[in-house]
Amino acid sequence: MTASVIVWDHKDDPPDAMGEVLCWQSYVHGDLVSSIPRYLEDHAERLRAKYLAFIHGLGESRIDGKRVVDHLDMGDGFSIWWMTQVAEKNPIKSPRIYDCLRLLALEEILLDRKPSDLTFCSSDPDLAQAVRRLCRNLEICFVWQPRKEPKQNWSLGRLYRGLPYPVQGLISFARHLMSRWPLRKLQKPQWFSGENAVFLCSYFIHLDPASCAQGRFYSRQWGVLPKHLHDSGRRSNWIQHFLFSPAVPDTRTGLGWLRHFNLDANNQGYHAFLDTYLTWNIAVQVLKNWFWLTAVTWRLRHIQSAFYPEGSAAWLWPILRRDWLTSLNGPAAISNCLSVALFDAALKDIPFQKIGLYLCENQGWERAFLYAWRKHGHGEIIGVPHSTAPFWWLCYFDDPRSLNSEQNCPMPLPDRLAVNGTVAWRAFAGAGYSVEQLAKVEALRYLNLLGMAAKRDLDSAKSCIAKPPVSEPPGVNVLILGEMNPASMHHFLRLLEDAMKLLSSGYKFTFKPHPGYAVNLADYPGLQVGETTEALDRILGEYDIALAANSTSASVDAYVAGLPVIVGLDGADLNLSPLRGQPDARFVGTPEELAEALRAAGQDLATNPDRNEFFFLDPELPRWKRLLSSASPA
Repeated sequence: MTASVIVWDHKDDPPDAMGEVLCWQSYVHGDLVSSIPRYLEDHAERLRAKYLAFIHGLGESRIDGKRVVDHLDMGDGFSIWWMTQVAEKNPIKSPRIYDCLRLLALEEILLDRKPSDLTFCSSDPDLAQAVRRLCRNLEICFVWQPRKEPKQNWSLGRLYRGLPYPVQGLISFARHLMSRWPLRKLQKPQWFSGENAVFLCSYFIHLDPASCAQGRFYSRQWGVLPKHLHDSGRRSNWIQHFLFSPAVPDTRTGLGWLRHFNLDANNQGYHAFLDTYLTWNIAVQVLKNWFWLTAVTWRLRHIQSAFYPEGSAAWLWPILRRDWLTSLNGPAAISNCLSVALFDAALKDIPFQKIGLYLCENQGWERAFLYAWRKHGHGEIIGVPHSTAPFWWLCYFDDPRSLNSEQNCPMPLPDRLAVNGTVAWRAFAGAGYSVEQLAKVEALRYLNLLGMAAKRDLDSAKSCIAKPPVSEPPGVNVLILGEMNPASMHHFLRLLEDAMKLLSSGYKFTFKPHPGYAVNLADYPGLQVGETTEALDRILGEYDIALAANSTSASVDAYVAGLPVIVGLDGADLNLSPLRGQPDARFVGTPEELAEALRAAGQDLATNPDRNEFFFLDPELPRWKRLLSSASPA
């Protein structure tokens, strides 16, 4: 039994001589210092399952004798519960999921150590409220020591976030109407119908600007599949989610591209934006549903008591309060009501489609899409996870009881998931999907990596014969792969800056920033690195080691290409790396661990055969052809 324990929720290391310390956002560990993120990783399977069970139980909770799922039934058998941020479990939209998981980990640690009192050093009042309730339920004396944070400068963003959720919701609705109203100018296509028509729902992003500007549709998310559909005699219908991006900075560009595609519809397919269906009647319908949700919020005002995981003393309401309220009367509620109304209008307008494909990330809009697809009598619908399904991307995973529910308002699911590799297959099969629900397909986004791993294995074998390993290999080229989360990126570069002090001069570092986030390397004077913006498939062969930030999917490109990959972790974020669980990927959380991993990686060969099957890679698309044939008439 421990007399007392300190939970340290700050970026900097705890002062010496504080006694036994549990670090909330650090992987640092020692004689008297333990890491809660490290504990979470060590017991990840159990704690993830516990959180998924909590979300299932929350939906099944009864308020005034009625399930939460049924309270949110829109009147036609579809519950908007499945679109809430709480049920969606997206760690980007809902970063406080990490706090929930750490709180469950802290509970287990406290039950094991049985301290008499706990001091919580944190500037987060919501988290302090949750830890206070946990301590009270475990009969542990609680003391909160807040630290005064620097005063933040005034900004419109801070002002907006301080407004009541209904006001935020109305503002977000007005912004959506103003920014997307021009998309109504696109003439609705004369959609293809019949047995050879294929429907696709996609994001208008990750496009090839040069091709699209010349009227040739090319999406990196779909790769060569549209060409295969055309060559096999099929005609495609596309609904696109319009997203602003450097390639498409305004609606005028997007409208121009789609008009060019539609002029050559027999080859390019017919295309429309989802917001092409935006009308004043749709806007009124959205507001009606939003007001209804606001009324439901009042009926569910006592739901706070349901935010206890089964068998747990941890109360998650203070941490998830914002996700819940924004989903019922804030911006997320408006977004969800828009998705429901727009997909209903679009899929009512499109003639019968024998088969449909959509980019699957298990986002809230997908539930509205799936419901509308079946409501209007279309055929088989297949979800296509276009990238990876990392362990902690909880939006990809659900409690098995949610996947197999036979109650009213079940969670909408695709008929099948198109799984792009052995790693994803194991992830989904292990999460409760049946073999009948999964179909193997080629990874369309990663076909450009074909053959790179084999070439590197051959080169590495020759190098191993020619040169014996040394403790500090000279001339090691390291490619640094950035991500788009500014806070995590800053931590990663500081970690590298400190690790460089522990290394010899035999390393040459080159930084490739994430396309969505440019880093000013001048802010890191301790880094001695070059910079490149070249495409990964063109430059991976020039490097010996890949050093990747936490959540970047570029780490997979390097991994499949055969490079030793080291992933830097930040205790303030979940391990969102798609390589989590791969035995020959290295994960580090301290400068010492990073320096040691770089030395070891300079000598290691990438020999894990599973790398070649991380994705299914075959340019002839035999798996895709089988899937489409099985879903099409003979």
